[in-house]
Amino acid sequence: MGASDDLQRLLSRGRWERPSDKEAVYTEVEPGRRWGIRVTLYGDEARVEAIDMRMPVHYRAPRRLAATVRPPTWWERLRGITFADKLRRAVADKQRVAWEEEQRSRPPLEE
Repeated sequence: MGASDDLQRLLSRGRWERPSDKEAVYTEVEPGRRWGIRVTLYGDEARVEAIDMRMPVHYRAPRRLAATVRPPTWWERLRGITFADKLRRAVADKQRVAWEEEQRSRPPLEE
């Protein structure tokens, strides 16, 4: 099983776009939800963001909302960490942030 198989399985619930030859963009927002994630793959790096569909573009988004995933360093490779592992962690973190923001943006239920 290769790294591309890991990525396909990890990023399979959303929509892929190809805005240029050098990048690919994956967007995942569940129906009826306001918050989701966007993964932009370019070169040998990736940018993973928790996005608000009402305002999906952030210039200099805070670290809580965005992370850049770079190839593993020599020490990380020595420990067996792959780019897919790092991307998987970043995606899981931003999915958690998107879920928290979704809960925060919903009005409280009246009893």
